[in-house]
Amino acid sequence: MRIRLQIALLALTACPSSQTIHGQEIGSFTFSAVPVSNDCNFEAIPPIGADGGFTFDAILSRDPESTQAFMRVGNVERDAGFDGQIFISEASAPRHFVECGTNCDSVLVVETVRIILLSSSQDSALGGHCPPNPLDGGVPVATPDGGISPPCPTADPCDVVRACGELIDVVSPDGGSCQCLACTISSAVEGQRKASQ
Repeated sequence: MRIRLQIALLALTACPSSQTIHGQEIGSFTFSAVPVSNDCNFEAIPPIGADGGFTFDAILSRDPESTQAFMRVGNVERDAGFDGQIFISEASAPRHFVECGTNCDSVLVVETVRIILLSSSQDSALGGHCPPNPLDGGVPVATPDGGISPPCPTADPCDVVRACGELIDVVSPDGGSCQCLACTISSAVEGQRKASQ
C-alpha cells in the first residue's frame, strides 16, 4: 500500500507549493482509491488485489466566476477545471522505474483525477454512496423544482458532501533506449467531505 501511494500520487505531490488556497474553498475531503486495472509490470507497483488501495486528503477550491479550480494535496496545489458538477485535474511528473533500464532518458507519468461532486440532495437520492457509473449518467440531475439541488450554485458555500470518480496514471517511456512499455493504472475514487473544524 505504501509503494502504491507513492506511485499513484506522484503527480499530486511532485513539486513544492505555498500554503495559500486559491479561489473559493469547496471543501476538504478524505479520498479512498481502489485500483481496478493495471497493465504496468513494474516491481514498484503492486498488481491488482495485492493491496486494499490507499487514502489521501485533498482540499478542492474554485473560482466562482469561471471554470478554473484547484486541488491541494499536502503542500502542493495543482490546476483543475470545474463545471459545477464535474471536477477534473491533470498533472505530470517524471519518474524512474528500474525495469526501464539505465539508458532510458525519460519516463513521464500523467495523472488525471476526474470526479463528480455530489450535493447533499444528490447523495441522499443515491442512498449515501457512489453509484457504479458516476461519470456516465449515474448521478441524479440537479432539478431544484424536483428536490435535487446542484452542488455548487453561484453563491458560497458549495453544498458538497461526496465525490465519486477515478484516478488514472498513464506511464509513458520516452527518449533513449527504454526497456519498458507505456502502461496505465486506473483506480476508483470516493471522497467524503470532512466536518468543518
